[in-house]
Amino acid sequence: MQPTMETRSSEAENGWRDRDGFVGPMKPGNGPRSDPKGNFPTGPAVGTPMPAVISTTADGTPFDLHKDRGNRAAIFIFYRSAVW
Repeated sequence: MQPTMETRSSEAENGWRDRDGFVGPMKPGNGPRSDPKGNFPTGPAVGTPMPAVISTTADGTPFDLHKDRGNRAAIFIFYRSAVW
């Protein structure tokens, strides 16, 4: 599935405001900022094992989800930043 990009915005004092009210330095759908609209997959379904994930924590510390959690359960939270 290929989501379409939200490109509607209005010029704001510090950049461009999208329909959700987020302001970024570029118009939505241009450059590194993209705002998908419509139905699109958001991640594995509840209860589905996560694939191999190597990422960073909010403070920039690298981690390997499966290696670092050992046999313990984990909660993996995805969040949207106002500016990507």
